[in-house]
Amino acid sequence: MPTASVGKSIERIERREWFLWSAAVIVTLILTLGLASFLLREESFSEFPQTVRGLIGLVLIFDIYTLFQQLQIHRMRRRLIRGEELFRLISENAADMIAVVDMEGKRIFNSFSYEKVLGYSMKELRESSSSEQIHPEDREKVRQAAEEARQTGVGKPLEYRVRHKDGTWRVLESTASVIRNSKGEPDNLVVVNRDVTERRRSAEALRRSEAGFRSVVEDAPYGIYRASLSGELVLVNSALEKMLGYSSQGELLRTNLGSGVYRYPVEHQKLNETLLHQETVKDVEVEWKRKDGAPIIVRCSGCPIKDETGEVAYVEVFAEDITERRTLERQLRMAQKMEAVGRLSGGIAHDFNNLLGVIIGYSQVLKRGLGPEHASFEHAQEIEKAGQRAVSLTRQLLAFSRQQVLEPVVLNLNTLVSDMEKMLPRLIGEDIALKLELDAFLSQVKADPSQIEQVILNLAVNARDAMPDGGKLLVQTANVNLDTTYTHNHPGSRPGSYVMLRVTDTGTGIDPEIQSQIFEPFFTTKERDKGTGLGLATVYGVVKQSGGYIAVDSEKGKGASFSIYLPRLEQPVAHPIAPLPAAPVNTRGTETILLVEDAEPLRKLAELFLKESGYRILSAGDGQQALQVARQHFGPIALLLTDVVMPGMNGRVLGERLAPSQPGMKVLYMSGYTDSFIAGHGVLEPGTQLLHKPFSQETLTRKVREILDANRDVAEKEESAASTSVPVFAEAGHKQRP
Repeated sequence: MPTASVGKSIERIERREWFLWSAAVIVTLILTLGLASFLLREESFSEFPQTVRGLIGLVLIFDIYTLFQQLQIHRMRRRLIRGEELFRLISENAADMIAVVDMEGKRIFNSFSYEKVLGYSMKELRESSSSEQIHPEDREKVRQAAEEARQTGVGKPLEYRVRHKDGTWRVLESTASVIRNSKGEPDNLVVVNRDVTERRRSAEALRRSEAGFRSVVEDAPYGIYRASLSGELVLVNSALEKMLGYSSQGELLRTNLGSGVYRYPVEHQKLNETLLHQETVKDVEVEWKRKDGAPIIVRCSGCPIKDETGEVAYVEVFAEDITERRTLERQLRMAQKMEAVGRLSGGIAHDFNNLLGVIIGYSQVLKRGLGPEHASFEHAQEIEKAGQRAVSLTRQLLAFSRQQVLEPVVLNLNTLVSDMEKMLPRLIGEDIALKLELDAFLSQVKADPSQIEQVILNLAVNARDAMPDGGKLLVQTANVNLDTTYTHNHPGSRPGSYVMLRVTDTGTGIDPEIQSQIFEPFFTTKERDKGTGLGLATVYGVVKQSGGYIAVDSEKGKGASFSIYLPRLEQPVAHPIAPLPAAPVNTRGTETILLVEDAEPLRKLAELFLKESGYRILSAGDGQQALQVARQHFGPIALLLTDVVMPGMNGRVLGERLAPSQPGMKVLYMSGYTDSFIAGHGVLEPGTQLLHKPFSQETLTRKVREILDANRDVAEKEESAASTSVPVFAEAGHKQRP
C-alpha cells in the first residue's frame, strides 16, 4: 500500500479517536457539573461532605489523565507513522530487495524493489513461495544458510541465482537476520538481497581481461618491464627473465636496472631523461648484460606512467633482444663484402691470367733466345718467377672467392693428416711440438684433397707465426653433431653430422675485437711485407666451397683454435685413380690446329709455341672468324683450341657448329675464368678437356700432343682389329675355292 494512503487511513482513525475521547471528556464534565449544581442548591461547596469533594476531584483527575493519555498515544502513533513512512520510503527506493519470511519460507513482506529487479508483482510474490524462483542447484545452499541463521541469529553472505520473470537468471547476494518472538525463539527472517549480476559480469570480464593481459605479457616474445626512474623493477615478464638469464622473476625484481642490467649506466639515465620529456620512445638500441655478464644488444620502446599529480612514477618498456640479428647483419655484410671481392677476383681473373700467360710465355721465349750464358738471362728468369708468384696470388684470390676448380673425392681426413705428419715439422720448425689426436672411427668427407692440404698448411703457418718462441701445435679429428644450441650461438652454421678438423696452438691468441675480420682478404696483423693477408681468407673460401663451416675460439695470450666442420659421409673412401700415362716426351706434330682466342697477345704467343712444335696453325680472333677460316680451309682439322668466353659466340657453341663439317676434330678449351663462371658455358661436363690459363709452352704442347695421341691410339686399335679380321675371312674363302 502506498505511504500516502496509509497516512490518510491513520489520520481518519485518529480523528475518530479524538472525537470519542473528546465526547467522553465532555460527558464526564457535564455529569460532574450537573452533580455539582445539584449539590450547590441546598448548601455551599464548603459544606459538602468530604466524600463528595473527593469524588469531584477524582473525576477531574480522570479527565486530565484521559487527555494526557490521548496526547501520549497520539505522539507515539505519530512516531510510529513516521517510522513506517521512513521504512516504506527506504524499501520503495532502496536498490536492495528486502523481504520478511517465516521459518517455512513463506513471504510476509517484500519491498517494491523486487518488482523492479525481478519483474514480479507484489501479488505474484505473495502467492508464491520464496524457494520457487531459486535455481534448483542453489536451493540446498540457501536452505543451509537459513538453518545457520536460525541457529546463530545472523546469516553469512551468500550468492545464489534467482529466475527473473522473463526467464533469465539473476545473481543475488543475500544476508539474513533472525527476528525472535517474546520467548526468544526464531520467528521470522529478514532477508536483504542485492542484484550483483552486472557486478559479476563486470568482474568476470575484468578477470578475463586481466587474464588476457597477463597472458599477453607473459607469453610476449619481447621482454616487458615496469620500473621506477631509479631503476627499481616493479613488474617483469618471463621473456625478460629468460633474455637476461635469471632463474626466477623474484631474483630479477631484486636487480637494479642501472647497475645490474644496463651495461653502461649512462644509457639508462639517457633513456629515462628521454621518457621524461616525450610521451613515447621507439627503437632505442642499448647494451645490456645478462646475469652471467654476457653483453647483449636490446632495442627498447616505452612510455612513462604518471601518477595523480602528473609526475612520472614509472616507465614501461618493451625490450627486444637483437643480438643475433646484429650478428647476422655483420656476417651478412662480411659475406657481401667477401662476395664482392670474389666477384671482382673472378671478373679480373680472365684478363689477369691472359696477361700473366703472355708475361710468363714471352719470358720463357726470351730465356731460350738468350741462353744461360747471356747477361740478361737472369733478368728474364726473374720476370718469369714474378709471373709465377702472381699466378699463385691469383689462385689464392680464387680460393678465397670460392670460385676455383675443385676435384672433390670421398676421403678420410685421418689418412690425409697422417700423410702430412712428416712434412709439418719441417714447416713449423723444431721449436714447435706437433701432436696428432685422430679419431679411430672417423667418418668420411667429400672434398678436394689438395685444397684440404692447403687449409692445414695455411693454419699451420698461421700457428707458427703466432708462436715465435715455440709452443705446441695440436691437430685433432672427430665425429661431431652440431645441435640447434650450437648453431644459435654460431651464426652461419647448420645442425647436422660433421667431421671436425681442429688445429690448436699455444700462441699469442687473437684479440676478440678483430676476430670478425681475420677471414677478410688482405687483413693481417703481421708487419709490412711479412704476409699477404690471404692465408686465412683462402682457408675460409675452401671450407665454404666444400660446404663446411669454420669457427675460431681464441683469447688474447691464450692461443687459438680453428675448428673446421665438413659434412659427414658414410660412404667408403674412393679408390685412388690409376695414374695417367706419362705425358709424351715428343711434343711435336704436323697436324692442323684451329686456334681461336680473342686476346691478340696471348693468341700470338700460343701460335708461336705451336708453330715451334711443327703444327700448322689456323688463327682466328672470335667465333665467326673461326667459322669463316674453317670453311676456307680444305682438309681436316685435327684439333680446335679455343677460348671458352668470347664476344659473340663462346667456345662450346663454336665446337658444336664445326662438328658436322669436321667429324674427327677434337676440342681443347682454354680459359682464365673461374670454375663457377665457365660451368655455365657447359665446359666442365664429363669428358671435356680444359686448359687453365696461364700456361707455359711445355704445358700447352704436352696437352695438345696428349689429346692428339689419344685419338691416334683409338684409331690404331680400330685399324689393328680390322687388319686382324681380314686374313681370317680371306683364308676361309680360299678353302672354299674349287
